[in-house]
Amino acid sequence: MSGCGDTLFCAAPLLTMRIPIALLLLASFAASARGQTWKPLGPPGGDVRALAVDPARRARLFLGTADGHIFGSEDSGAHWTLLGRASSQFNAVITAIVVDPRDGNVLFACSWTRDAAPGGGVFRSGDGGRTWAPAGLAGQAVRALAVAPSDPDVLVAGTLDGVYSSRDGAKTWQRISPARDQELRNLDSLAIDPHDPHTIYAGTFHLPWKTADGGRTWHPIHEGMIDDSDVMSLLVDAENSRHIYASACSGIYRSDDAAAQWRKIQGIPYTARRTYAITQDPAQPGSVYAATSEGLWKTADGGMTWRRTTPENWVVNAVVIAEGHPGRVVIGTEEQGLLTSDDAGEHFADANSGFVHRQILALGLDANHPGRILAVLAHAPEPVLATQDDGRTWSAPGPGLRADEALRIYSAPESAWWVSLAKGGLLRYDAAKTSWKPTGVALELPVSTADAAARHKTAVRATGIQKPLTDVVADLAFSSNEWYAATGRGLLVSTDHGVTWRRKAVGPLDTLPVQSIRVSADGRRLRVVSLSGLVFSDDGGSTWTWHDLPLSSGGAVTLYGVPGDAQTMVAIARNGLYISRDAGSTWQLAASGLPATPVQDFAASGGVFVAAMRTGGLYVSADAGRTWERVPGTLADGLFAAVAPASEPGVIFAASATEGLYEVRWPGPKAEKRTSAVPSARQSVVAKAFPSH
Repeated sequence: MSGCGDTLFCAAPLLTMRIPIALLLLASFAASARGQTWKPLGPPGGDVRALAVDPARRARLFLGTADGHIFGSEDSGAHWTLLGRASSQFNAVITAIVVDPRDGNVLFACSWTRDAAPGGGVFRSGDGGRTWAPAGLAGQAVRALAVAPSDPDVLVAGTLDGVYSSRDGAKTWQRISPARDQELRNLDSLAIDPHDPHTIYAGTFHLPWKTADGGRTWHPIHEGMIDDSDVMSLLVDAENSRHIYASACSGIYRSDDAAAQWRKIQGIPYTARRTYAITQDPAQPGSVYAATSEGLWKTADGGMTWRRTTPENWVVNAVVIAEGHPGRVVIGTEEQGLLTSDDAGEHFADANSGFVHRQILALGLDANHPGRILAVLAHAPEPVLATQDDGRTWSAPGPGLRADEALRIYSAPESAWWVSLAKGGLLRYDAAKTSWKPTGVALELPVSTADAAARHKTAVRATGIQKPLTDVVADLAFSSNEWYAATGRGLLVSTDHGVTWRRKAVGPLDTLPVQSIRVSADGRRLRVVSLSGLVFSDDGGSTWTWHDLPLSSGGAVTLYGVPGDAQTMVAIARNGLYISRDAGSTWQLAASGLPATPVQDFAASGGVFVAAMRTGGLYVSADAGRTWERVPGTLADGLFAAVAPASEPGVIFAASATEGLYEVRWPGPKAEKRTSAVPSARQSVVAKAFPSH
């Protein structure tokens, strides 16, 4: 990454995934940094996994995500706020949220975890979703949860190994399905009769079941349903509990006799068979909405006829009816985030204000033009988005780059976007043609320190040995005259703004694998991170010296400078964060509050050091890394793929792996605003989601 002046070697760290947008939150902790301010940036939207409405106040909604977070809205989905995290596990998928009809501040949520071993549980909040505590079934993959409308102390949970019930508001749970039953297991959906808490319907991966006595006896209820149907959603009509809807992989079914017999509803194409949720308009019981893998479907006559009211390519995971006349229809999707309709589902508008949950795969900041940011997104309608105004507005820059191609993003000195590709090579964004183009030619002649200049002149003339650059570029850095690329076959240098590249010897080796490169603005000082150690040059690469971290470090991964302090350097190693206060001659493991565990990224700005840990959380130091404290709070408690200094001292960008990009202002001493002959390397803030070191 590029250099930022004679006393600083800037980093271009790893950055990733997702984001909330119109909210300002304050977090405070001990003396090291009090009252830091978090400002979320875009782009808005993301995946929605669960929606719930407060039955006593239908303008009050709750939303669950695939990482345990709960969002809330007080205005029928017009604006959203991140409330808290139901599960402490970052891979917890919220499968359902239920609201106590007596007290809208009492919520229950259930989850399962996205890993090989099943995990999850039930969680309870007594303050409207801001704080949560485990409420039973810990370690179980809880796929469904329901509260009895006639007795809210009764909850029923469906897990992979059966059905459980609580009759005391989730204080205790009892299994109510036969243990080790081969059929009544792998639950996917639940519903409770609105008038009788003992009558429970359960949908499994293989057909539905019913109990009328609170679980003492169970009966299969699949007459009329295609065999081997995964029942994903169940709905009992609020007015007539004998009317029941069931969605399955084989279609949508309705029963008019309390599930004794089912008939398949016609009108929804077979290809839309994955119906994830069904909901009924409480003011118009004949209006029922089905959230499917191919859009939202609606019936106004109790299921006799259906039609799709959204584009076919929308994957709708959840639907609720909020306050309004008619009731506002709110849907949660996999890519568009939230949308609302005030005309009974006929037309939908974006409703992502405050909900930003994008998965950012790579992100670049242009320090030469503050506010200019580029993001590569996964699971988004447009894989690349750019902003010129610090996230207030976002737009798609142009085609030619897929989300799965980008490894890292850089803003070169001329402020053009460059992307290194996961499979090798470089792309450059052509603003005039609004498209991405492959760029870079490799000159394949070997280079040694003795005859580098002569061979380079020969190589430039010998056009026959030029080949497209196909190396995987792990890092780019820019001085005023030369650009550098770190590759597995060695360090490459370009003197024509990335058009042609030749190999530059590091010490006695031409092909030393290089992981990271730092360079000063004048190009004199080079700092190389290789598999063999740290290699420094103070004369533009004519001579080199080796600088090793302690053996216990496991080896360096990335090197950072500290603004305004030429003697202090920071290295991310495989086993922790190491600091040198004598320009790299000696190194010590950062201690006094910072865990000796792998660090994802590091940033220094305005006298503040910030470390993002690979296991989650942010740590901050206000005394140049001598003492550290973990930053508390919902926002700081997640996984951060990258942190990066902004152009303003004391301000960093923090990229959450689940909630996206934040601007964080840290109080305390402020350094002089940095200046240099070339833009800061923080113009290159980059990343593939949590790359292996």
